[in-house]
Amino acid sequence: MFARHNLTQLDMIALSGAHTLGFSHCNRFANRIYSFSSSSRVDPSLDPTYAQQLMDACPQNVDPNIAINMDPVTPRTFDNVYYQNLVAGKGLFTSDQVLFTDTSTQSTVNDFANNPGDFNGAFITAMRKLGQTGVKTGNQGEIRRDCTAFN
Repeated sequence: MFARHNLTQLDMIALSGAHTLGFSHCNRFANRIYSFSSSSRVDPSLDPTYAQQLMDACPQNVDPNIAINMDPVTPRTFDNVYYQNLVAGKGLFTSDQVLFTDTSTQSTVNDFANNPGDFNGAFITAMRKLGQTGVKTGNQGEIRRDCTAFN
C-alpha cells in the first residue's frame, strides 16, 4: 500500500515515529501481554519489566476507557525516543516492535534511535509525501472520530 502511494520503507519507518506522541486503550495491545501464544503468555519481544508495567496499568478486564502513553519515556515530546524504546523492547504495538525485530528494518531503527536529526529529516520528507497522496475533498472522505473505524 505504501509503495502504491510512492512511499518507501524508510518513509514507513519514519512515519511510525509519530507513535512517540499519544496514547492507546489497553484493548489495542492486550494480546501482547495476556494471550500472545500457547507457549508464552507475554510477547517475548517485550522487555519483561515493561511488560509488567503494562499488566499493572492494564489488568485483564480493565475499564475500556483506561489508556496509557505509547511512549513510556517522553510521552509529550516529539522526539526519537520512540526508536530508543523499540531497541529496548518497549514498543507498545506489535507493528511498532517488529520494526526493530525485523532485520530488514532494524538498521534504520538503530540509526533513528541514535541520530535525532536523521529521524527528523526523514519524518519531514515522509509527511510531505504522505500529505500529497489520496487527498479527498467534499463528500469523498471523512474525518474519523475513531481511527480504527469508519464513522
